[in-house]
Amino acid sequence: MAELRRILELWRTARAQGEDVCLATVVRVEGSAYRKPGARMLLTSSGRRAGTVSGGCLEGEIQKKAWWLTESGATVQRYSSFFDEDSEMPYGLGCGGTVYVLLERGAAADRTLSALTYGAEHRSGVAIVSVIDTNSGEMPGTRLIVGDDGYILSGSPEDPLRGAAEEAVRNRKSSWQASFYIEYAAPPHGLFIFGAGDDAQPIVEFTHRLGWVVTVADGRSNLAKAERFPLADEVVVSRSFAEIAPQQCDAAVILTHSYEQDRAALRAMLPRELAYLGILGPKLRTERLLAAVAPEIGLTVEECLSRLHSPVGLDIGAKDPVSIALSIAAEIHAVLERRARKALHPSAAHV
Repeated sequence: MAELRRILELWRTARAQGEDVCLATVVRVEGSAYRKPGARMLLTSSGRRAGTVSGGCLEGEIQKKAWWLTESGATVQRYSSFFDEDSEMPYGLGCGGTVYVLLERGAAADRTLSALTYGAEHRSGVAIVSVIDTNSGEMPGTRLIVGDDGYILSGSPEDPLRGAAEEAVRNRKSSWQASFYIEYAAPPHGLFIFGAGDDAQPIVEFTHRLGWVVTVADGRSNLAKAERFPLADEVVVSRSFAEIAPQQCDAAVILTHSYEQDRAALRAMLPRELAYLGILGPKLRTERLLAAVAPEIGLTVEECLSRLHSPVGLDIGAKDPVSIALSIAAEIHAVLERRARKALHPSAAHV
Protein backbone atom coordinates (compact mmCIF):
# COMPACT_ATOMS: atom_id res chain seq x y z
CA MET A 1 0.00 0.00 0.00
CA ALA A 2 2.86 2.38 0.76
CA GLU A 3 4.31 1.51 -2.64
CA LEU A 4 1.04 2.41 -4.33
CA ARG A 5 1.05 5.74 -2.50
CA ARG A 6 4.52 6.50 -3.92
CA ILE A 7 3.44 5.46 -7.42
CA LEU A 8 0.38 7.70 -7.34
CA GLU A 9 2.38 10.62 -5.96
CA LEU A 10 4.93 10.29 -8.78
CA TRP A 11 2.12 10.02 -11.35
CA ARG A 12 0.48 13.22 -10.12
CA THR A 13 3.82 15.01 -10.18
CA ALA A 14 4.60 13.76 -13.69
CA ARG A 15 1.20 14.85 -14.98
CA ALA A 16 1.63 18.31 -13.46
CA GLN A 17 4.99 18.60 -15.21
CA GLY A 18 3.70 17.36 -18.56
CA GLU A 19 5.74 14.15 -18.56
CA ASP A 20 4.78 10.89 -20.23
CA VAL A 21 4.51 7.82 -18.00
CA CYS A 22 4.77 4.07 -18.47
CA LEU A 23 3.15 1.64 -16.04
CA ALA A 24 4.58 -1.85 -15.56
CA THR A 25 2.31 -4.43 -13.88
CA VAL A 26 3.10 -8.05 -13.03
CA VAL A 27 0.18 -10.02 -14.52
CA ARG A 28 1.35 -13.61 -14.23
CA VAL A 29 4.05 -15.61 -12.47
CA GLU A 30 5.13 -19.15 -13.26
CA GLY A 31 7.20 -20.82 -10.57
CA SER A 32 8.73 -18.59 -7.90
CA ALA A 33 9.17 -14.84 -8.04
CA TYR A 34 9.98 -12.08 -5.56
CA ARG A 35 6.90 -10.02 -6.52
CA LYS A 36 3.43 -11.41 -7.16
CA PRO A 37 0.78 -10.47 -9.75
CA GLY A 38 -0.48 -6.94 -9.12
CA ALA A 39 2.96 -5.54 -8.29
CA ARG A 40 3.58 -2.28 -10.13
CA MET A 41 6.31 0.13 -11.17
CA LEU A 42 5.82 3.57 -12.70
CA LEU A 43 8.37 5.14 -15.03
CA THR A 44 8.46 8.75 -16.18
CA SER A 45 9.99 10.10 -19.37
CA SER A 46 12.51 12.06 -17.28
CA GLY A 47 13.91 8.83 -15.82
CA ARG A 48 12.19 8.73 -12.43
CA ARG A 49 10.51 5.60 -11.14
CA ALA A 50 8.48 4.34 -8.19
CA GLY A 51 7.57 0.81 -7.19
CA THR A 52 9.15 -2.52 -8.09
CA VAL A 53 8.24 -5.61 -10.09
CA SER A 54 11.09 -7.82 -8.88
CA GLY A 55 13.75 -7.98 -6.22
CA GLY A 56 15.77 -5.39 -8.14
CA CYS A 57 16.76 -7.55 -11.09
CA LEU A 58 14.25 -6.45 -13.72
CA GLU A 59 13.72 -2.78 -12.99
CA GLY A 60 16.75 -1.52 -14.90
CA GLU A 61 16.02 -3.74 -17.89
CA ILE A 62 12.39 -2.62 -18.05
CA GLN A 63 13.26 1.04 -17.58
CA LYS A 64 15.76 0.81 -20.44
CA LYS A 65 13.38 -0.84 -22.96
CA ALA A 66 9.86 0.11 -21.89
CA TRP A 67 9.59 3.22 -24.03
CA TRP A 68 10.38 1.62 -27.37
CA LEU A 69 8.49 -1.56 -26.46
CA THR A 70 5.32 0.52 -26.01
CA GLU A 71 5.73 2.76 -29.04
CA SER A 72 2.87 0.95 -30.80
CA GLY A 73 0.76 0.34 -27.71
CA ALA A 74 0.61 -1.88 -24.65
CA THR A 75 2.65 -5.07 -24.57
CA VAL A 76 3.20 -8.07 -22.32
CA GLN A 77 6.83 -9.03 -21.82
CA ARG A 78 8.09 -12.36 -20.49
CA TYR A 79 11.12 -12.42 -18.21
CA SER A 80 12.80 -15.69 -17.26
CA SER A 81 14.54 -16.17 -13.96
CA PHE A 82 17.62 -17.26 -15.80
CA PHE A 83 18.04 -15.97 -19.33
CA ASP A 84 16.83 -13.28 -21.67
CA GLU A 85 15.99 -15.58 -24.57
CA ASP A 86 17.09 -12.98 -27.11
CA SER A 87 20.46 -12.16 -25.64
CA GLU A 88 21.13 -15.23 -23.47
CA MET A 89 22.26 -12.86 -20.75
CA PRO A 90 21.16 -13.85 -17.24
CA TYR A 91 18.74 -11.55 -15.43
CA GLY A 92 19.82 -13.01 -12.10
CA LEU A 93 16.35 -13.27 -10.56
CA GLY A 94 17.46 -16.47 -8.89
CA CYS A 95 13.89 -17.49 -8.01
CA GLY A 96 13.39 -20.27 -10.55
CA GLY A 97 10.33 -18.70 -12.16
CA THR A 98 9.04 -16.61 -15.03
CA VAL A 99 7.42 -13.18 -14.72
CA TYR A 100 5.00 -11.65 -17.24
CA VAL A 101 4.84 -7.85 -17.15
CA LEU A 102 2.20 -5.68 -18.81
CA LEU A 103 3.62 -2.36 -20.05
CA GLU A 104 1.22 0.52 -20.74
CA ARG A 105 1.96 4.16 -21.37
CA GLY A 106 0.19 7.44 -21.85
CA ALA A 107 -3.62 7.41 -21.69
CA ALA A 108 -3.76 3.66 -21.03
CA ALA A 109 -1.56 4.03 -17.95
CA ASP A 110 -3.53 7.11 -16.85
CA ARG A 111 -6.80 5.15 -16.86
CA THR A 112 -5.43 2.50 -14.55
CA LEU A 113 -3.76 5.01 -12.26
CA SER A 114 -6.94 7.12 -12.12
CA ALA A 115 -8.88 4.02 -11.02
CA LEU A 116 -6.28 3.16 -8.38
CA THR A 117 -6.48 6.76 -7.13
CA TYR A 118 -10.26 6.43 -6.91
CA GLY A 119 -9.91 3.23 -4.90
CA ALA A 120 -7.35 4.76 -2.54
CA GLU A 121 -9.34 7.96 -1.96
CA HIS A 122 -12.68 6.20 -1.48
CA ARG A 123 -11.11 3.23 0.32
CA SER A 124 -12.80 0.86 -2.08
CA GLY A 125 -11.51 -2.05 -4.10
CA VAL A 126 -11.45 -2.06 -7.89
CA ALA A 127 -11.28 -4.88 -10.42
CA ILE A 128 -8.97 -4.39 -13.40
CA VAL A 129 -9.44 -6.69 -16.41
CA SER A 130 -6.42 -6.90 -18.72
CA VAL A 131 -5.69 -8.85 -21.88
CA ILE A 132 -2.41 -10.64 -21.24
CA ASP A 133 -2.21 -13.40 -23.86
CA THR A 134 -0.79 -11.99 -27.06
CA ASN A 135 -1.87 -15.16 -28.91
CA SER A 136 -5.55 -14.50 -28.17
CA GLY A 137 -6.06 -12.24 -31.16
CA GLU A 138 -6.83 -9.24 -28.91
CA MET A 139 -4.51 -6.36 -28.25
CA PRO A 140 -2.87 -6.58 -24.82
CA GLY A 141 -3.71 -4.04 -22.16
CA THR A 142 -6.40 -2.98 -19.72
CA ARG A 143 -9.93 -3.17 -21.19
CA LEU A 144 -12.28 -2.83 -18.20
CA ILE A 145 -12.11 -1.38 -14.67
CA VAL A 146 -15.00 -1.78 -12.23
CA GLY A 147 -15.41 -0.21 -8.77
CA ASP A 148 -16.74 -2.08 -5.75
CA ASP A 149 -20.15 -0.47 -6.22
CA GLY A 150 -20.38 -1.80 -9.77
CA TYR A 151 -19.50 1.59 -11.24
CA ILE A 152 -17.61 1.36 -14.54
CA LEU A 153 -14.42 3.37 -14.12
CA SER A 154 -13.09 2.51 -17.57
CA GLY A 155 -14.37 0.45 -20.48
CA SER A 156 -17.80 -0.58 -21.72
CA PRO A 157 -20.72 -1.42 -19.41
CA GLU A 158 -21.60 -4.12 -21.96
CA ASP A 159 -18.24 -5.86 -21.68
CA PRO A 160 -18.82 -9.64 -21.34
CA LEU A 161 -16.22 -9.75 -18.58
CA ARG A 162 -18.10 -7.27 -16.39
CA GLY A 163 -19.63 -10.13 -14.37
CA ALA A 164 -16.20 -11.63 -13.71
CA ALA A 165 -14.90 -8.23 -12.62
CA GLU A 166 -17.83 -7.72 -10.25
CA GLU A 167 -17.23 -11.21 -8.84
CA ALA A 168 -13.57 -10.34 -8.21
CA VAL A 169 -14.69 -7.29 -6.21
CA ARG A 170 -17.25 -9.31 -4.22
CA ASN A 171 -14.76 -12.06 -3.41
CA ARG A 172 -11.82 -9.66 -3.03
CA LYS A 173 -9.75 -12.06 -5.08
CA SER A 174 -7.84 -11.91 -8.37
CA SER A 175 -8.16 -14.62 -11.01
CA TRP A 176 -7.19 -15.58 -14.55
CA GLN A 177 -9.75 -16.41 -17.22
CA ALA A 178 -8.50 -17.62 -20.58
CA SER A 179 -6.53 -14.66 -21.99
CA PHE A 180 -7.43 -12.28 -19.18
CA TYR A 181 -6.02 -11.30 -15.82
CA ILE A 182 -8.81 -10.09 -13.54
CA GLU A 183 -7.03 -8.27 -10.75
CA TYR A 184 -8.65 -7.26 -7.50
CA ALA A 185 -6.79 -4.15 -6.34
CA ALA A 186 -7.57 -3.85 -2.64
CA PRO A 187 -8.02 -0.49 -0.93
CA PRO A 188 -5.57 0.66 1.75
CA HIS A 189 -6.11 -0.97 5.12
CA GLY A 190 -7.70 1.23 7.77
CA LEU A 191 -6.44 1.21 11.37
CA PHE A 192 -8.11 2.93 14.31
CA ILE A 193 -5.94 3.36 17.39
CA PHE A 194 -7.80 4.13 20.59
CA GLY A 195 -5.29 5.78 22.88
CA ALA A 196 -2.87 8.59 22.11
CA GLY A 197 -0.12 7.75 24.56
CA ASP A 198 3.54 7.41 23.69
CA ASP A 199 3.13 3.72 22.84
CA ALA A 200 0.69 4.61 20.06
CA GLN A 201 3.30 6.68 18.20
CA PRO A 202 5.47 3.79 16.92
CA ILE A 203 2.32 1.88 15.85
CA VAL A 204 1.37 4.87 13.71
CA GLU A 205 4.89 5.00 12.28
CA PHE A 206 4.96 1.29 11.37
CA THR A 207 1.52 1.22 9.81
CA HIS A 208 1.99 4.50 7.94
CA ARG A 209 5.04 2.95 6.27
CA LEU A 210 2.78 0.06 5.25
CA GLY A 211 0.50 2.57 3.54
CA TRP A 212 -2.45 2.17 5.91
CA VAL A 213 -4.97 4.91 6.63
CA VAL A 214 -4.50 5.57 10.35
CA THR A 215 -6.84 7.31 12.79
CA VAL A 216 -5.87 8.03 16.42
CA ALA A 217 -8.62 8.73 18.96
CA ASP A 218 -8.47 9.65 22.65
CA GLY A 219 -10.62 11.56 25.10
CA ARG A 220 -7.62 13.46 26.42
CA SER A 221 -7.09 16.58 24.33
CA ASN A 222 -3.57 17.06 25.70
CA LEU A 223 -2.58 13.75 24.05
CA ALA A 224 -4.79 13.62 20.94
CA LYS A 225 -2.91 16.30 19.02
CA ALA A 226 -1.95 16.25 15.36
CA GLU A 227 1.58 17.42 16.16
CA ARG A 228 2.12 14.30 18.29
CA PHE A 229 1.06 12.09 15.37
CA PRO A 230 2.24 13.79 12.17
CA LEU A 231 1.97 10.53 10.18
CA ALA A 232 -1.63 9.82 11.20
CA ASP A 233 -4.33 10.61 8.65
CA GLU A 234 -6.66 11.85 11.39
CA VAL A 235 -6.43 12.58 15.11
CA VAL A 236 -9.75 12.74 16.99
CA VAL A 237 -10.62 13.95 20.47
CA SER A 238 -13.57 11.85 21.64
CA ARG A 239 -14.87 10.51 24.94
CA SER A 240 -17.51 8.03 23.79
CA PHE A 241 -15.96 7.02 20.42
CA ALA A 242 -19.54 6.53 19.21
CA GLU A 243 -19.03 8.79 16.20
CA ILE A 244 -16.03 6.81 14.95
CA ALA A 245 -17.21 4.46 12.21
CA PRO A 246 -14.66 2.02 10.79
CA GLN A 247 -15.59 -0.33 7.96
CA GLN A 248 -15.93 -4.04 8.69
CA CYS A 249 -12.70 -4.66 6.77
CA ASP A 250 -10.79 -2.30 9.09
CA ALA A 251 -8.72 -2.95 12.21
CA ALA A 252 -8.75 -1.32 15.61
CA VAL A 253 -6.52 -1.59 18.65
CA ILE A 254 -7.37 -0.31 22.13
CA LEU A 255 -4.53 0.95 24.34
CA THR A 256 -5.79 3.96 26.25
CA HIS A 257 -4.43 2.70 29.61
CA SER A 258 -7.72 3.98 31.03
CA TYR A 259 -10.38 1.57 32.27
CA GLU A 260 -13.25 3.88 31.35
CA GLN A 261 -11.86 4.76 27.91
CA ASP A 262 -11.16 1.10 27.14
CA ARG A 263 -14.71 0.30 28.16
CA ALA A 264 -16.07 3.02 25.88
CA ALA A 265 -13.97 1.81 22.97
CA LEU A 266 -15.11 -1.80 23.45
CA ARG A 267 -18.72 -0.66 23.66
CA ALA A 268 -18.34 1.23 20.37
CA MET A 269 -16.27 -1.31 18.42
CA LEU A 270 -17.41 -4.82 19.44
CA PRO A 271 -20.81 -4.59 17.72
CA ARG A 272 -19.10 -3.75 14.43
CA GLU A 273 -17.39 -7.15 14.03
CA LEU A 274 -14.23 -5.64 12.59
CA ALA A 275 -11.61 -7.58 10.66
CA TYR A 276 -9.36 -7.11 13.68
CA LEU A 277 -9.98 -5.77 17.17
CA GLY A 278 -7.29 -6.03 19.84
CA ILE A 279 -6.85 -4.68 23.35
CA LEU A 280 -3.71 -4.09 25.36
CA GLY A 281 -3.36 -5.52 28.84
CA PRO A 282 -3.68 -8.81 30.74
CA LYS A 283 -6.57 -11.08 29.84
CA LEU A 284 -7.98 -10.94 33.37
CA ARG A 285 -8.42 -7.16 33.05
CA THR A 286 -10.04 -7.61 29.65
CA GLU A 287 -12.47 -10.17 31.03
CA ARG A 288 -13.50 -7.74 33.77
CA LEU A 289 -14.10 -5.08 31.12
CA LEU A 290 -16.17 -7.46 29.03
CA ALA A 291 -18.27 -8.50 32.00
CA ALA A 292 -19.38 -4.86 32.21
CA VAL A 293 -19.62 -4.17 28.46
CA ALA A 294 -21.29 -7.37 27.18
CA PRO A 295 -24.73 -6.77 28.76
CA GLU A 296 -24.72 -3.18 27.47
CA ILE A 297 -24.37 -4.31 23.83
CA GLY A 298 -26.49 -7.45 23.97
CA LEU A 299 -23.65 -9.96 23.67
CA THR A 300 -22.22 -12.62 25.95
CA VAL A 301 -18.68 -12.39 27.27
CA GLU A 302 -17.82 -15.43 25.14
CA GLU A 303 -19.16 -13.72 22.01
CA CYS A 304 -17.12 -10.63 22.82
CA LEU A 305 -13.96 -12.68 23.33
CA SER A 306 -14.49 -14.38 19.95
CA ARG A 307 -14.31 -10.94 18.30
CA LEU A 308 -11.30 -9.75 20.28
CA HIS A 309 -7.56 -10.38 20.19
CA SER A 310 -6.44 -10.45 23.79
CA PRO A 311 -3.61 -10.30 24.67
CA VAL A 312 -2.78 -8.13 21.68
CA GLY A 313 0.32 -8.74 19.56
CA LEU A 314 2.52 -11.59 18.38
CA ASP A 315 4.91 -13.33 20.72
CA ILE A 316 8.22 -11.87 19.56
CA GLY A 317 9.68 -11.19 23.02
CA ALA A 318 8.66 -7.53 22.93
CA LYS A 319 9.52 -5.53 26.04
CA ASP A 320 9.73 -1.84 25.05
CA PRO A 321 7.22 0.44 23.28
CA VAL A 322 8.80 0.07 19.84
CA SER A 323 9.03 -3.73 19.89
CA ILE A 324 5.53 -3.96 21.39
CA ALA A 325 4.28 -1.75 18.56
CA LEU A 326 6.03 -4.05 16.08
CA SER A 327 4.34 -7.12 17.58
CA ILE A 328 0.93 -5.41 17.42
CA ALA A 329 1.38 -4.17 13.85
CA ALA A 330 2.63 -7.60 12.77
CA GLU A 331 -0.37 -9.39 14.24
CA ILE A 332 -2.81 -6.96 12.62
CA HIS A 333 -1.03 -7.37 9.29
CA ALA A 334 -1.17 -11.17 9.57
CA VAL A 335 -4.89 -11.12 10.36
CA LEU A 336 -5.76 -8.69 7.57
CA GLU A 337 -3.74 -10.76 5.10
CA ARG A 338 -5.36 -13.95 6.45
CA ARG A 339 -2.13 -15.53 7.57
CA ALA A 340 -1.57 -17.91 10.46
CA ARG A 341 0.01 -16.33 13.50
CA LYS A 342 1.31 -17.21 16.95
CA ALA A 343 -0.41 -15.02 19.51
CA LEU A 344 1.01 -14.03 22.86
CA HIS A 345 0.49 -16.40 25.77
CA PRO A 346 -1.97 -14.88 28.26
CA SER A 347 0.71 -14.74 30.96
CA ALA A 348 3.00 -12.72 28.66
CA ALA A 349 0.59 -9.89 27.91
CA HIS A 350 1.90 -6.38 27.31
CA VAL A 351 0.76 -4.08 30.10
